[in-house]
Amino acid sequence: MTLGEHLEELRQRLIYSLLVVAGFMAVSLYFGSEIHSILISPYRAVLGPNAHFFQIQLMAPFLIYLKTSLMLSVLIALPILLYILWGFIVPAVNPRTEKWGKFIILFSTLLFWSGIALCWFTVFEGFLRVFLVVLRPEGIDPYLPIDEYYDLFFNLHLVFGASFELPIVLILLGRIGILSSGFLLSKWREGILMIAVVSAVLSPGPDVFSMMMLLLPLTFLFFLSAVLMKILERSDANS
Repeated sequence: MTLGEHLEELRQRLIYSLLVVAGFMAVSLYFGSEIHSILISPYRAVLGPNAHFFQIQLMAPFLIYLKTSLMLSVLIALPILLYILWGFIVPAVNPRTEKWGKFIILFSTLLFWSGIALCWFTVFEGFLRVFLVVLRPEGIDPYLPIDEYYDLFFNLHLVFGASFELPIVLILLGRIGILSSGFLLSKWREGILMIAVVSAVLSPGPDVFSMMMLLLPLTFLFFLSAVLMKILERSDANS
């Protein structure tokens, strides 16, 4: 294929990706009210069923609907988008790499969703409770502007989702020869210290709860990465 043909194929795949996202966005916009009720449920669980928000910016509710539909659409369509783009790379790789590429797409998607699920089911509501109830001084209205709530919601969930990609990063570094399982296991104390620092920096507040809820799973994923790298190294040695 010529350079022009490669660029044309890439353009078509990008168009397919945009159409997939647009389709999911249309569905999520149609169910916008229902999705909004679900996403604010942690807020109402902390402050009560009658908890409300403030609207400071005129366009805030409209922009929130658009942002929410876009974020959810990309999240749901993530494996489809990665598979579409992977199809552009496949002709240039060998069958073994193609097989591992599909595995990485699936594994990375599951890890990303797992991080978001952990934040949704265990972290986010506790984080709200700490700052809106436990640490709130007397006489201060706890209710938030609607756009601030959604910024906090997406930022915190994306931090957890992206952090859970740690095994993918470590395994890829291992496959290109920069890291090894032996090195990770020999430096596990330094690794956990780095994870603790990263967790403290990425957690959105000074509370220990959100930091520990990020530190503990990342520590588990660190050791899981070392085990998976060891398995791959033995597979390479036997092949």
